[in-house]
Amino acid sequence: MMSVRLKTMATSFMQCFLVMVLLISVVSSTEAFSLRPSSTPEQIVESQLVALQKDDMQGVYEFASPLNKLQTGSVDRFSQMVRSGPYQYLIGHQKATILLSSNMAASQQFLVRVVPKDFPSKGIVEYWWSLSRCRTGPNAGCFLVDAVIPN
Repeated sequence: MMSVRLKTMATSFMQCFLVMVLLISVVSSTEAFSLRPSSTPEQIVESQLVALQKDDMQGVYEFASPLNKLQTGSVDRFSQMVRSGPYQYLIGHQKATILLSSNMAASQQFLVRVVPKDFPSKGIVEYWWSLSRCRTGPNAGCFLVDAVIPN
């Protein structure tokens, strides 16, 4: 039989281990939102999908292009738009898969299949992500999301 002291040590070890795992996951999710000119369009789409899955509207908004932000307004207005209509299925989704990518002139498009959190009562949905390189401002040279269009 394990002594009380050995059980206490094992419990302490497990608690420390769980805290380290939590810290690593927090650091990893923060790194996923690092926007750089070297970030690929696919990485931007994947990062935005992770933010949508976590219901992190500020994280989603960070990847919107200046024109997209001009059209949608503040992060609060943007959040209201995403939470309604055809975009609501992106919030908290179970799974998202990039099915197709296309390069058209100065923009990149991605067809994404999403399994909503309410699946199967809500069917699988698809969206087109459209990205281009930002030419001005603090994100100059970075790919940003110009639009997400239901398929």
